[in-house]
Parts: sequence; structure tokens; C-alpha cells
Amino acid sequence: MGLEAGKDCFFTLEDSIPTVRNLTGYVLAFRGNFTGHKLIDVTVMGSTGHLWASDELEDNSFEFDFLFDPIATTGPWAVLESLRDETEVAAFVIGPYGNTGGYLEISGNCWLENLPIEVSLGDMVKLSGCSFKVHGAAAFGTF
Repeated sequence: MGLEAGKDCFFTLEDSIPTVRNLTGYVLAFRGNFTGHKLIDVTVMGSTGHLWASDELEDNSFEFDFLFDPIATTGPWAVLESLRDETEVAAFVIGPYGNTGGYLEISGNCWLENLPIEVSLGDMVKLSGCSFKVHGAAAFGTF
């Protein structure tokens, strides 16, 4: 069984310039929801159970938690804030367990949906729950 430790997540995101920025060093957590096709209920009267049809459209999203760093242009706050009201999609690349050759790569274009800031006494400032909606379909391949 091949188990992987959750310590090497790789993440790059295009900012509004557009320049690809590597945010790997700020990632605390990654959560992906790559559901693929949604199902539509096509059950008709007299059926003995539900019948389903695919809507043929992917509906993918993902979420990251980052440490806050206000470094101009390259820190996660600058990169994400530049996308907050952007009118163009941003390219992304995610490596859930790193970016070594042969490892899983998830890529595509996305929109930033949510840019929350979390400040707690006795803790670091965080950008927890930064959510992204995939524009079109996500691509699954390898580095």
C-alpha cells in the first residue's frame, strides 16, 4: 500500500498581472472537491426507484488554508487579494503530495470565491478557507 504523508503539497497560482506565483511555502491545508458530473433526477411516475442522468458538466472546487504574509507581489495576501475582484480566470497547479516527476498533478483555471482572514490571540494570522471554483474542467495528469 502506498501511503503519502500530508507534508509536501505543491501549489502555484497565477496572479492578476498575470505571473505564476509559488505559494507552496505558505500552505497549511488543502481540500479538493473534484466531483465530476452532477446527476439529474429523471425518475418518472410508476418507477420503483430513482433514475439518474449525467448533466455532462464538471463542477469542481478546492480550498486552501495559508499562513498570512503581506510581502508585496509574492506573498499569499498580495496574490490572493489581486484576484478578489479579477475579471479573468487564473491558472493553477496542485500537487497533493509534491511536484516530483510521476506524481499526481491537478491543473486548470479558477476563480477565487472567498478570501477570509483569521486572527486569533496566541496564534499566527491565517487565510483559512480560501475557496476557488474551477473554470471548465480540471485536468488530472502527472508532473
